[in-house]
Amino acid sequence: MADLFRDFWWLLFPMSAMALTGFRAWLKDRARRETMQALRELAESGREPPAYLLAQLQR
Repeated sequence: MADLFRDFWWLLFPMSAMALTGFRAWLKDRARRETMQALRELAESGREPPAYLLAQLQR
């Protein structure tokens, strides 16, 4: 097992980059879902959404 780690220690870097990319994508998706939920609630109550909520969807 030690030989395996010694031979392939460098794989930690690309695996970490892939995990970080996946985490960032999950955070972006969560923020978009929360924004859409807020817009949905505003539309159901008949209120006009603030400009900053609409601007978040443009990113």
